[in-house]
Amino acid sequence: MPAPTPAPLPQLLAGIRIAVTRAGERGAPLADALRRVGATVHEIPLTRIETLDPAPLYAAVTSLAQYDWVLLTSVNAVEHMARAVTALGAADVMATRRLAVVGAATAQACDAHGWRTPTVQPEKMQAEGMVDLMAERSDVDGARMLYPAAAGARDVLPDGLRTLGAVVDMVPVYRSAPDPDGQAKIRALAKAGEIDLVTVAAPSAVDSLLDALPAEHASRLPVAAIGPVTARAAKVAGFPVKLESNAATMEGWVRAIVAAYRP
Repeated sequence: MPAPTPAPLPQLLAGIRIAVTRAGERGAPLADALRRVGATVHEIPLTRIETLDPAPLYAAVTSLAQYDWVLLTSVNAVEHMARAVTALGAADVMATRRLAVVGAATAQACDAHGWRTPTVQPEKMQAEGMVDLMAERSDVDGARMLYPAAAGARDVLPDGLRTLGAVVDMVPVYRSAPDPDGQAKIRALAKAGEIDLVTVAAPSAVDSLLDALPAEHASRLPVAAIGPVTARAAKVAGFPVKLESNAATMEGWVRAIVAAYRP
């Protein structure tokens, strides 16, 4: 007998128009999940990833065996690290490094490359959560750590770990740059009053959103921020924060959005 057709999900967000500002494959799962519960979704990447000079990361990966830990706080960092590991034939060494990661998506990206299960993965999707967990361990003081990250990333993680006695080499490997096409699209939709909520997953997305909009639109466009750092950036920029989700998964973020509209 054919398998029964799954029952349709309740259309809890019917009539809610949401702009998802994550790019490409990172935004698609969130957009699809929101559509399944009835939202009208506009996929509008506001930033694009630009790779920086790879030489510093390649130099670090050449000496990867000297590192006890690799710190990874985004999927972009994982992918840049993976390219260097593959190019330098360092897969065997990488497979034995202890990993500390932020976020379920980052952990899944590590698994996709065959790296070991993260030793440390905080429930809170922020650097402070990782520092708190590391502070409970006995193998941090004196450990050497490689931290490939975005240019301009906060110093909370490396500074916190250095306070615990670790030696942290932070290597900028990419940066987020505004996407002019996405900015133009969201500006047009906001002016036409066709957006009820914007999802923002990083302060860089908040900056790009602010650059795209006249002040009068920014002040009345609610945002759904993931994590306190992004929420704080949105508040400082003048956006009304409809909700702040600390969920470590995309599903959790969707539940938080639903709860904000259907408590």
